[in-house]
Amino acid sequence: MKFIRFVTLSTFLLFGLLGITNAADTASDGQQVMKELDDFQKALSGWMKNLDTLASQFTNFQKNVGDSLTPLKDFEKAFKVNDDKLNSIISRLEGIEKTTSVSDVKGLLDSFGKTLDIIKKLLSDLTKRVEDQEIKTAVLEKRYQEAQRPLDPIKKAIEDLNKLVTDKLGEQEKRITSVEDGVKTRMASLDAAMKSFDGRSKAVSDLETRLKKIEKSGIVIATGTVTAEAVSVTHAPSSAGTETVKVSEGTQTAEAVKERVVTPEEEGYKEIGDGFYIRNVTLSLFGSSSQIKGEIKNFSERDRSIAAFVVKVYNTSEMLLFTQDFSLKTFKTGEVRTFNEIISGYTPLEIARYEILTKRRY
Repeated sequence: MKFIRFVTLSTFLLFGLLGITNAADTASDGQQVMKELDDFQKALSGWMKNLDTLASQFTNFQKNVGDSLTPLKDFEKAFKVNDDKLNSIISRLEGIEKTTSVSDVKGLLDSFGKTLDIIKKLLSDLTKRVEDQEIKTAVLEKRYQEAQRPLDPIKKAIEDLNKLVTDKLGEQEKRITSVEDGVKTRMASLDAAMKSFDGRSKAVSDLETRLKKIEKSGIVIATGTVTAEAVSVTHAPSSAGTETVKVSEGTQTAEAVKERVVTPEEEGYKEIGDGFYIRNVTLSLFGSSSQIKGEIKNFSERDRSIAAFVVKVYNTSEMLLFTQDFSLKTFKTGEVRTFNEIISGYTPLEIARYEILTKRRY
């Protein structure tokens, strides 16, 4: 601004000097020019002040305009962001309008709600299964702890069992052979005795007939008596032999009756293998699972340190649903033990058939 002011002043002074040079001829013109020059300088000084004031006002106005444009710039940024969001929403709405209608969206929401209901039901069933699985796990842990024993005693017990079974089978075969031979011999003796008895009975019948004829004919009875006695004497050994056979048979029958033992089936037991029998087995509801219990009797001829059994459960389609092992320790021969097992995850209504068998160890 000072430079402009200097240039303007220099210009006016130059023109003023030129005017003074041209008007130097007359003094009055010079004075007039100096007066006008002073007036011009005063006017120029006022203009310069006004220009300074105007420049400062213009600077303040420019600053105010810049300050007022700052929120406009922020608003422009926010408007641009909102505009982008609006364009995105519009594009998504256009996509929804192109893909499906309101009814389809409603149907989709209904289907989604049904799917959520199914998922809730499945989660409920899964929770129930998890609870049943926890029960089963607890039972298995209990059985596992019971089954934690060294294998050597079990192997020795198996070897002793195999040896005992082999010896018992050999003894049974020998007994059966001797019994068969005795029965054959007795049957042969009985057949011979029956044939001899039939012959002697016929002889006695003929003798009685002859005796009756002699009595009717009036012959001395003594002769007939002697003859009868002789016949009786002759017949006596055969009769005695027959009686001996009968007495022997009666003795054997009495001994057989005395030796006869009540069978497990007559006591209400059912065989499950290896000389073990069960009875009074019941299946009942146990929470969301089932409970099976009953009695087991050891009819084998040896004590068992550990007797292993297995429970198998089937449905109406004869498909195996559940298998569980259990064992009884120190099971003596002739002893009756009770068992109580949990069939987790299945109610009695879901079980069509069940089996309890001895578990063979290999």
